Amino acid sequence: MGEFIDRKREVQKNFEKVRTLFEEGKIEGLKKALKELIKEDPYFLEPYVLLHEIYEMEGKVKEAEEILQEAYRKAMELIAPEGKFPDRLLWKHPTNRHIIKALLNMGIFYWEVGELEDALKIFKDLYYMNPTDELGVRYYILAILEGMSFDEFEQVFSRDGEYDYEDLNHWFEKHAPEHGDIFKVFR
Repeated sequence: MGEFIDRKREVQKNFEKVRTLFEEGKIEGLKKALKELIKEDPYFLEPYVLLHEIYEMEGKVKEAEEILQEAYRKAMELIAPEGKFPDRLLWKHPTNRHIIKALLNMGIFYWEVGELEDALKIFKDLYYMNPTDELGVRYYILAILEGMSFDEFEQVFSRDGEYDYEDLNHWFEKHAPEHGDIFKVFR
């Protein structure tokens, strides 16, 4: 199918303004504004992802899952309307990032709740469509294949909320060859 590059979405400017409400701690106003942005452009997925994060922080698991599922459905409608993924969905195009974030967050959610096959499918699809892998999806794939939970992965490789990429790269180089052809193409 070739490369997918999403169009520039006008609502993104408003999203950047609305996101400042999060930093100001105005969560109820932020949730309302995010829902309005979703109505304005249901195919701009950043508001869904942020709303998902807010619901998770509030402990509203059902709402968090529902909004993320909706973002995932919209992402699939954009990139695979006939069920076939594009060959490339590259992070280097800023207009694709909202889609990639929605897919990535859905994969992480599945991983967190133990739906490993679904998580792996999403991560592998992302990895093959974006082989430069700026987001480090290959690490998530390997962690699942190595039997790590998301929490364990975070505990082992996260330092003050940031990943230690030196440790991750060393670990990846050591263990990736044990998993056949999954990573062979991009090494």
